[in-house]
Amino acid sequence: MSAPTQPAANTGIHDLATRIYVELIGRSYLRVENAATFKPDAAELAKLSIRLAATFHKEEAVANAALLPQNAGYEVDLSDMAKWDK
Repeated sequence: MSAPTQPAANTGIHDLATRIYVELIGRSYLRVENAATFKPDAAELAKLSIRLAATFHKEEAVANAALLPQNAGYEVDLSDMAKWDK
């Protein structure tokens, strides 16, 4: 029997998480006496990158929703539209 497949990750979040991870791993690289080491654990940086990307997309959606036109309380009836033809 095959293993259950996981749902595909949101590609926008995945791409952003990848970019964040590459930046974090590049900044955490430490060279000591001709040996390369990473101060924080790479797996923890990956988890952090995914959480940061998800939070960014969530907050971006909230910010974009605030920029949408707001209902100013206008009500348009069919009779109003009929007057436009005159």
